[in-house]
Amino acid sequence: MMRNCLSIALLAVFSTASLAAGDTLEEMSLEDLVKTDITSVARKSQSLADVPAAAFVITAEDIRRSGAQALPDVLRMAPGIQVAQIDNGRYAVTARSFNGRFANKLQVLVDGRSLYHPLFAGVMWELDPIPLEDIERIEIIRGAGAVMWGANAVNGVINIITRHSRNQTGAAVSVTAGSKGTADIYARVGQAVSDSTSWKLSAQARHIEPSRQYTSAADSVDRLNNAVIDFRLDHDIGGGRDLSLWANASRSKTTELWNTQPDFSQPGLNVSSLTPNQVLSSESLVGRYRWLGDSGIESSLQASLNHSTIDIDHFVNESLTTVDLDYQGRFAVDRHDILWGMNHRSTRDEMSTNEPYVSINSRHRTQRDTGFFVHDDWTLLPEQLKLGAGIRVASTTANGSNVSTNATLLWTPSRSDSLWLKYASAPRTSARAERDISILTGASVVQTAIPFPPFTANIPVIGYVNATGKLAAEKSQGVELGYRKQISPNASADINVYRYRYTDLRSGQQTGMFGCHRMFEPAIPVDASKCAYFGLPLGTPVLVNEMQAINGLAAWNDGVEISADWLVVAGWRLQFSYSWSRLKADRSSNVVANEDGNIMERAAPRHHVSLRSQWNITPSQQFDLWLRGTSGMDRLNLVDTVPNASGAATFSRIPGYATVDLRYAYRVNKDLEFALIGRNLVGRQRLEYLSDYIPTAATEIAPTWLISTHWRF
Repeated sequence: MMRNCLSIALLAVFSTASLAAGDTLEEMSLEDLVKTDITSVARKSQSLADVPAAAFVITAEDIRRSGAQALPDVLRMAPGIQVAQIDNGRYAVTARSFNGRFANKLQVLVDGRSLYHPLFAGVMWELDPIPLEDIERIEIIRGAGAVMWGANAVNGVINIITRHSRNQTGAAVSVTAGSKGTADIYARVGQAVSDSTSWKLSAQARHIEPSRQYTSAADSVDRLNNAVIDFRLDHDIGGGRDLSLWANASRSKTTELWNTQPDFSQPGLNVSSLTPNQVLSSESLVGRYRWLGDSGIESSLQASLNHSTIDIDHFVNESLTTVDLDYQGRFAVDRHDILWGMNHRSTRDEMSTNEPYVSINSRHRTQRDTGFFVHDDWTLLPEQLKLGAGIRVASTTANGSNVSTNATLLWTPSRSDSLWLKYASAPRTSARAERDISILTGASVVQTAIPFPPFTANIPVIGYVNATGKLAAEKSQGVELGYRKQISPNASADINVYRYRYTDLRSGQQTGMFGCHRMFEPAIPVDASKCAYFGLPLGTPVLVNEMQAINGLAAWNDGVEISADWLVVAGWRLQFSYSWSRLKADRSSNVVANEDGNIMERAAPRHHVSLRSQWNITPSQQFDLWLRGTSGMDRLNLVDTVPNASGAATFSRIPGYATVDLRYAYRVNKDLEFALIGRNLVGRQRLEYLSDYIPTAATEIAPTWLISTHWRF
C-alpha cells in the first residue's frame, strides 16, 4: 500500500497533476502581521494590536507550511491550546486544561457556525473533516468568550474562517501520499461569474492504514476513510449588502479496539476486545446576509440547518438535526461602539443504545438554547484607553437561565505597546450524555475481605454510572492580564497570565453497591434482578459499584502563555510559543470528589512548547522546521486486571515528548509545487493520549513521511 501511494504522488509530481493551495511565497513584515484583522474576539474586525484578549491567528500560509494533514495538528501552533492524538482519526483538543476526547469547555466555530455536539458537549473532530486547503485563517481566543459566543465558550474560542470564493477561482488539485498507507486527494473548481458573484466547489478524500498498538506490534484497527464535499457562493448585492451560502456533506469511517468484553468464567477479571465500526456523517446548509442600514447600523443574520448521524457498533446510534439562527447588530455613536445580538439553537435527536454497556432515559430529546447579548467598547482616551463591558442572558432546556459577563480595559500608551486586563464569567451547560445516559465506566480487581467464612479474595469490581436526569451548569470566572509589544518592525511578542475559578464541576458520587454471589452477604447486598440485567448469573463473584454524576467539584486554573514572532532576515521567520498551566482541585469531605479532583489534576500536562522556522531558501525553495513538545501526564486506567489491595484508582503514565516536523518544498512555477514532509520524526513511537470514556487500546504515534504535490490551473 505504501509503495502504491508513493508511486501515485511521484507520478503526480512529474506529470503536472497536482495543485498549489498555498498560493504565494509571501514575506509580510511582522508589523503587517500584527495589524492583521481578527473578528472572533468582539464579532467585529479589529487589529490584533487592539484586541484585549489572548488572541492568536494561524494563516493559510502557516497551515500550508506546517505540513499538517488534519486540523487538530495545525492547532498545536497556538499557545494555550492542548492537542493530543488518540489514533488516526480521533483527537483530544482543549484550551487551558480539562482535555478529553470530547473536551467540553472549548467553543469551535466554522465561519461562525458552532460545531458543538449536544450529546457530549464537545467536538467530534472526525465528524467534520474540514479541508485545510479551504481555510483562510484560524482565529484562536483563549479565555472565556461566552458573552459573544454563548455557553461552553468557557476556556476559549476557535473560529475557522474559510476562503471567500473569489479567492478560489479556477481549478486546483492536490495529491498527498506516503507511509502508513496515507493517501489524500483534494480538488477544487471555482468561477467569478461577474464582478459581484463567485462560487467554488471542492472535495477531499483521505485514507490512512491502521496504526500499531503502543504496547505491541499488533494492529490497532484504526483504519480511517473520510470524504467531504463543500460548495460556497458569494454575492455582493451592493449598497453595503452581501450574501453568502454554504453547503457541505461529509462521511467518515473508522474502527476502534475496545478492551471492554469481561469474562468471569475464571477467577479474577479477564477482558477481551471488541472492534466496533464507527460511521459518521454530516450535511449542512448555511446562509448569511449582511447589510448596512440607512441609520448606520451594521447587521448580520446567519441561519444554518445541519443533520448528522453517529453509528458506533455495540454502543450508540444517533440521528441529530440542528437549527441555528444568529443575528447581530453594530452601531457606533460618539465614543461608544455598541454590539448586540441574539442566537437560537434547537436540536432534536433520535438515539438507540446497546444495553447494558450503555442505556438512555429517552430515545428522543429536543433541546433549545436562546441567548441575548449586548457589548459596548467605550473610548475613554482616544488611541490610548478603552473600556469594554458586555453581558449575555440565555435560557436553555437543560439548565434554565444563565448569565455571562465580561469587562476589559485596554491601554495603548504607544503604537507599539498594548496592555490589557480582562474579567469574564461563563457557564458550561450540561450535556445529554451526562443527564440521560447510564454507562459501564470500567472494571478493576480489588482484594476484598469476605465475611463468612472469613477470607480474602481478588474480586472483580465493575463501575456503573447511572443517569442523573438533571445537572446544574458548570461555572467559571477569572481574570487575565496581557501585554503585547511590537519590539521592532521585524519582531513582536506577547505574554499573558490568567487565573480562573471553576465551581459546580462534574464529579462522582457513590449511590450503592451490590454483588452477584451470596458470599458477599450481609455486608454487601445481592441484587438478582440487576445482576441479570448485566448478564451475570447468581453465583458470579462480581461486585458492581453504582455511581452518579453530581456538581461536586471546584478548582483553580492558573497559567502563563508566551508567544514571539521574529523575521530574522528577509525570507527567514521564527515563531515561538510556550504555555504553562496548573489545575488545582479543592479538597472536600467527599472521598469520590477528592479522587476525581486528583484524576483531573494528574491528567493535565503543565508545559507545552513550539518553535517554528520558515525559511525561503530561494524564491522557488522553502524549508520549514517545527520543534514541539509537551510534558507528561497520568491517565486513569479504566480497566485494570492487576489485583489492588486499596481499591484506589490506578494510572498509566503518558511520558512527555519532543518531536520534529520537516517540510521541503520546491516550486516549479507559480502554479506547480511539490513537497517532501516528515512528521513526528523524533522517537520511534510514542503515546499521546488514553481515552477517557471507553477503555480503548493505546495507539502509537509513529514517524510519517509524505510526498505532496500541488497544481493550480
